[in-house]
Parts: sequence; structure tokens; C-alpha cells
Amino acid sequence: MLCEITATPLEEMLPMKIQHIIMPVLAAAVVLGAEGCSSDSGSAPKGKVVEYSSVGDSNEWFVAFAHELEKEADKRGYQLRVRHAQAKIEKQIADVEDIVSRKPDYLILGPIDTKGSAGALQIARNAGVPVIVVNRDIAGRHGEDYVTKIYSDFNWIGEKMAEEIHEAFPADWKKIRVVELHGTPGGGNTIGMSEGFRKKMDQYDNMEIVASQLGDFRADVAQNSMENIIQSGVKFDAVVCHFDTEAMGAMLALKDAKRKTGSDPSKGEIIIVGNGGTKDGLKAVKAGEYHTIVSVTPYYANQVFDAIEAHASGKKLAPYIRVEDIIIDKDNVDEHMDSGF
Repeated sequence: MLCEITATPLEEMLPMKIQHIIMPVLAAAVVLGAEGCSSDSGSAPKGKVVEYSSVGDSNEWFVAFAHELEKEADKRGYQLRVRHAQAKIEKQIADVEDIVSRKPDYLILGPIDTKGSAGALQIARNAGVPVIVVNRDIAGRHGEDYVTKIYSDFNWIGEKMAEEIHEAFPADWKKIRVVELHGTPGGGNTIGMSEGFRKKMDQYDNMEIVASQLGDFRADVAQNSMENIIQSGVKFDAVVCHFDTEAMGAMLALKDAKRKTGSDPSKGEIIIVGNGGTKDGLKAVKAGEYHTIVSVTPYYANQVFDAIEAHASGKKLAPYIRVEDIIIDKDNVDEHMDSGF
């Protein structure tokens, strides 16, 4: 596989993270710094050229998903080029303009923002390049702006996170006070999880959000937000996080404040429920510090290429293809340790 590497300043690629996740992110930096990767050094046969516009920040999920696409492309004989937008909408738009000028057969688009990234759909449509949307939602019209969307059901994930928190407490618990550390505003995953969580929470008379602050899918941001909440004096019993890295940051802040996390609120333990499936997240569940993960798998490249091949053969695809996710807790975490990313 040939890769063109573009140097990117470390401070842009690697935001400050907690000590025990620095090395995995450093290992991923080479992937994220790549301007593009091709799974075929020669000229690809007609109908076999695919480009992927990724959100492209240092989050472990995006690294794993891009790697899965590369493996699947190589297995099926596609030439794949990956562009990392460094979580900047203006760069993603510029990337897509360059991508469509090369006339690929398909564009796989991972939107940064539901509205901000929508301009990329129009650019591809004007160039006659069909788009498969992945990772999260985007504003557009099925059959006109995109072929199909393929990603996890983030509303379902939000509902399950609320359910897992509620079930962690005794039935006679008077009030379950929840802190929310949410993802990047405007992202389809953040919107979906927030909506789903609140929808399910409204079914419980004894559950309320007492503070909501930015986690931004980053450990350092989540840790800072959690520290601010603790210092404010707000009383809380549980924390919901939009990604494992946020949960790791929250745990550090709580430990510094001499607050214990776990699964027994009657002992004063803070219940933390999140979304992800990272190696560190799974280890924390196994250690009894992280109550539950509602997974969001990056392992669905096969569904993406199945959709491309179905569309290429003339089949009409559904507007949305769901990626199935699971709930991971202390009872089944050992079964999933090898799937951590």
C-alpha cells in the first residue's frame, strides 16, 4: 500500500491527553497525518476507484474505521485514497473539491457537521460522483445528494445510556442526578445521543440532568469540564459521556476529588455510562470503574463496500442502513476485549 505523508504539527494532531492514552494516539499519528493512501500502486480498473473524506481528528475511532476501509478495499481489489480533514469543515470542503476533480467512482463521506459538511454533497453531485455517507448524519436528499447513509443509530445509543444509568440505581432512589459530558456541537452523533438520552430520561420521574458541559470527545476537555462541575458544588450521582475518552477524563477528575466510580451507588460510587469500545474503555469496565459502554463499532467497512457494489449493479438502496451496536458491561466485557480499538 502506498501512502503520501503530509507533515502535520503535533499540537494540531495530538491534543493534550491523559498519560495512559498518549502512546496509542502517537502510534496513530502517522495514519492521521496521511494526506491519502492508495491500496493499489498502479492504475485501478474502471469502477474500482473510491475516495474517503474522513473527519480525521486523533480520535481512536476514526483511526480504526479508516484502517478497516483500507483493509476491505484491498481485499476487494479497490483503489482507496483517504483524506483526513483534521476536524475542520473548510478543509473537508476543499478536500472534496479536489477529490471530485479526480473523478473517482465513489466518494465515502464522513461528515464533520450535519449542516456545515452538507456543501460537500452538492460539490459531489455537480461532479456526478455518487456519495456513501458514513459515521454520522448529514443534511441532504436521498437519491439525489447521496446513495445511502451507513452508521450507528445514535438516538438508540442515547436511549440505552439513559436506561443503563436508571437501572444501576435501586427502585426507591429518590432522584438520579446526571452530569452530561457531550460531544462536539453540530455533529450528528452528538445530536442523536443527546436527543435519545433526553427522550428516554423523560420516561423516568426520578431522573434529571443537573449539568451539561462540553466533552468534545477528548479526555482533557472532559476532565476540565468535570473539574469545573465538581468545584461548582453541583450534587450528582451519575455521568453520561458521549465517548470513552470523555469518560477517562471524567474519571481522572473524580479521582482527584476523592470520588469513587463504579456500579454501586449505595456505596457512594458515581455511575459512569458512555459510548465507544476503546481498549482503555474496556479495561476500565473490567476494572469496575466504568459501569457500562454502549458500543459504537468502527468495524463495518464490509457494509460500506457491499452498498457500493449493490449500487454499482443498479440496485436502489434504503436511505439509511443501520450498523448494529451492543451493550458492554462487567458481565460480558471479557468477550469483547479483543475488539477494542
